[in-house]
Amino acid sequence: MSRTQPPPSRLRVAPSRQELQHARKPGVISRDASNVADLLLRAPIQARRRAFKHEISARERPYVMREVERLTGSLYGLWRDTPSGFVEDVLGESIWSKQRAVLDAVADHKRVAVPAGFGVGKTHLAARAAVWFVNVYPVGTALCITTATRFRQVQRQLWPHIRKVVPRAGLPGWCDTVQYKMPTPQGHEFVAAYGFSAPANDEAAMQGIHMAHILLIVDEAGGIDRAIGNGTNNLLTGGHAAMLAIGNPAMDEPNSWFEELCGEGEDPEEEGTITIPISSLDSPLITKERVPYCTDCPPNPNDVHTLARHMPDQDWVDRTIRAYGEGHPYVVAKVYAKFPKGGGGLVIPPTWIENAVDAEDPTGPDWHRLCDLGLEGETATHTVKEGAWVRLGVDVAADGGDEFAVARSVGDVIENRHASAGADNDNQVKVAEKVLEEIHAAQRLADALRSPHPVRVKVDKNGIGHGVVSMLERWAENGRHKAQIVGVMVSENPTQDDPGAVMRPYRKRDEMWLASRSLLQPDPSTGTGRLRYRIDRKSKEQLATPKLLSNAGGYSVVESKKQMKARGMKSPDRGEAVLLAVYEPEPINPPRRRGLLN
Repeated sequence: MSRTQPPPSRLRVAPSRQELQHARKPGVISRDASNVADLLLRAPIQARRRAFKHEISARERPYVMREVERLTGSLYGLWRDTPSGFVEDVLGESIWSKQRAVLDAVADHKRVAVPAGFGVGKTHLAARAAVWFVNVYPVGTALCITTATRFRQVQRQLWPHIRKVVPRAGLPGWCDTVQYKMPTPQGHEFVAAYGFSAPANDEAAMQGIHMAHILLIVDEAGGIDRAIGNGTNNLLTGGHAAMLAIGNPAMDEPNSWFEELCGEGEDPEEEGTITIPISSLDSPLITKERVPYCTDCPPNPNDVHTLARHMPDQDWVDRTIRAYGEGHPYVVAKVYAKFPKGGGGLVIPPTWIENAVDAEDPTGPDWHRLCDLGLEGETATHTVKEGAWVRLGVDVAADGGDEFAVARSVGDVIENRHASAGADNDNQVKVAEKVLEEIHAAQRLADALRSPHPVRVKVDKNGIGHGVVSMLERWAENGRHKAQIVGVMVSENPTQDDPGAVMRPYRKRDEMWLASRSLLQPDPSTGTGRLRYRIDRKSKEQLATPKLLSNAGGYSVVESKKQMKARGMKSPDRGEAVLLAVYEPEPINPPRRRGLLN
């Protein structure tokens, strides 16, 4: 993207306000200016811009623009159908391909939805659209309204851009905090653009506004209340009314108004709405797109740079994905400019689970396929390591409800073993007998693998699980099995707490979820986690469902089953059996205590 010659401080082609004032003086006439203006207005956009730049001299341009004003009612009528041309020719600024596509779509569509990633200049873009719209129509006939989730976003994010660009480009009028005022031919002040923020659920805030030409700009559209979003349709009833909705996709509000609008724009049958996503991966620093020099920064001959400097780079993208995980809602929204499915921050990103499912089976002298071990009922084709530790995780249906599930871990690979629902799960004896059956199968597998470790069974003790644990422990004493039975009361505090940890679990259930999250998190050096999942679709969905929350004490808290059911999600019984298979609530080999007091 380097060039041999440094750029001028501004690339503006249109004459300055002083030149236009000179062209208005009596007796100063440009030959054939009226005919030239008429030809330009009839020409296609690219031919018009090319002719204005290269075939009309700088001395003649003010007179041509005066004739354009007489024909269209606006000095800048030549750029009425090309917002990107207005930004480049009149404002003298540089833009790149995605910005150009969004700006020009505003001139051709009723609704333009732009889900944007981090750092792609969405607010900068919205400000340029506002300035273009109110300057290409006769003063008093066009109105631009800007809104956002909160008034401070309107006042401190969007309008500083507008307040800067108007005087710098020598445009008519002046700006205050959230108003752009222009003089009318009669000498009055006309508010051509203003910003406001409507209270949530106040649909009437979008009513009672009428003008021949209206542009509504919804900045930070991802957080707009549904009632306000639906109310925007009240402003788009006229023959020439348009809306630009731009913002980051919401991370914690599934099926938001902005998400539905973007979905509408992706439907080919909705001709009036178009969706143009701008992800961080579209950044010129990543795509290597050749972009112009930056003209927004103050001119500095010692710091000439392109627009790409202000865009995200691959390092930022990689670090963000490593920190949150490929499928984390933050990455989905801020990097890929997509709408996360399932709501806010999840405990385990779905892509981590898919990576574990897709993980390849190791091969070698010490690795055996389960189906090749000659054990009854072992038909799976994945490989397990000789000497591997065999463990079971048991989630007992609470009070007979939901599902009773059993999962098995053989070394690093976890698989479903059993799942059932119904009245039989009310019977503690039948549940315990099914677990005993799985213990015997696990013991046969451990013997075949010559594992030096005893089979270890972790059982959720909540509800009827307490009775199941008691029976399994009693049967171990009577010699019916040799497994270690570990009852897990998930509502208890964790055994250990590290105050310096990034995520500190509040209860054992939180610790159980965070333990598997840590094992599934891809290693930066290899890009893979430490587990292989051979589980069914329902288990995968349940593992990717709970949200990761925090309490007032700063502890990490996994969304409770009650909270999940309140938003229409089922209890993750199969998922928690998978988690229990690898979770160890107590130290396996407690340190020996020595001394007189012990």
